[in-house]
Amino acid sequence: MKPAHKIFAVVGLALSMVGWDAAAQAFPQRAMRMVVPFAPGGSTDTLARIIGQRLNEAWGQAVVVDNRPTAGGIAGADLVAKAPPDGYTSLVGAISTMAIAPALFPKLPYHPLNDFAHAGLWVTFPLALVVPAGSPLNNLTALIERARAKPDTLRFGAQGLGTSSHIFVEWMNSLAKIKVVIVPYKGGGPALTGVISGEVDYAMVAVSTALSQVQAGKVRALGVTSARTTPHLPNVPSIASVVAGYDALNFHGLHLPLKTPDAIIVRFNGEIARILKRADVADKLNGFAMDVDAGTPAQYHAFVKAQIAQWGPVVKSSGARAD
Repeated sequence: MKPAHKIFAVVGLALSMVGWDAAAQAFPQRAMRMVVPFAPGGSTDTLARIIGQRLNEAWGQAVVVDNRPTAGGIAGADLVAKAPPDGYTSLVGAISTMAIAPALFPKLPYHPLNDFAHAGLWVTFPLALVVPAGSPLNNLTALIERARAKPDTLRFGAQGLGTSSHIFVEWMNSLAKIKVVIVPYKGGGPALTGVISGEVDYAMVAVSTALSQVQAGKVRALGVTSARTTPHLPNVPSIASVVAGYDALNFHGLHLPLKTPDAIIVRFNGEIARILKRADVADKLNGFAMDVDAGTPAQYHAFVKAQIAQWGPVVKSSGARAD
């Protein structure tokens, strides 16, 4: 390249960067889309609406929650990975789309680390294993003994193939040496409805999703996926108390297309960190048994990388399949 051409190239790049910075300073100037890759009513959807409403109040632009409950969350994540990197399309990620999918789907259309800018972790939380209120399975030991005595007869309602509930139960099955029938739904809400109606024998859903139905007496919780009990279900034991070594938490955070300008990523991170610290939001999330765990974009990138390393071997050793 000739010296003059080099100068023009450098000047062009500098002007481009100035343009991006100016756009980031003015961001947002229109409605934003926050993609939830699961059905309405689950933890991902609930959290997206809480954050979206506060972003709307802070920035004066609407945040449209776009539910895409297909392919275990893969379709929604892929949509965001391929969206224009302008900050107007984001993804509320979860352990399924960011950490489990790479091991479960050999032809995943996106790469969790290479195709996204990870704006920040929001929360971590356990799932609850629930059965219909009238189920004869009174505790987790009874459920496991029934599954061992009659393999492939108990029906488990998964939030979708490759979701946290699917892999969490597959891991439990592997450790407890049991086999059950996996019945996929399009989210935690539909899976819980399947339990209430008796369509399936049990399911794992976020404590936030299960809590109201437990309190209403429509379902009973037999265990939580965290290593310790949760104060929101104080009389419900951890699965680890029956299945040694079991410990599983879901998480949610914000992801944007990879080349989204850093200034926009930082703006999302800072504003949502402030939202998560608000007393009204903290109280609401505490009521949903969600633990706030906000940090920097770099910390979230490292967290996602560590989650992929942790759950990849679990998926493979459990024998879980997405077909």
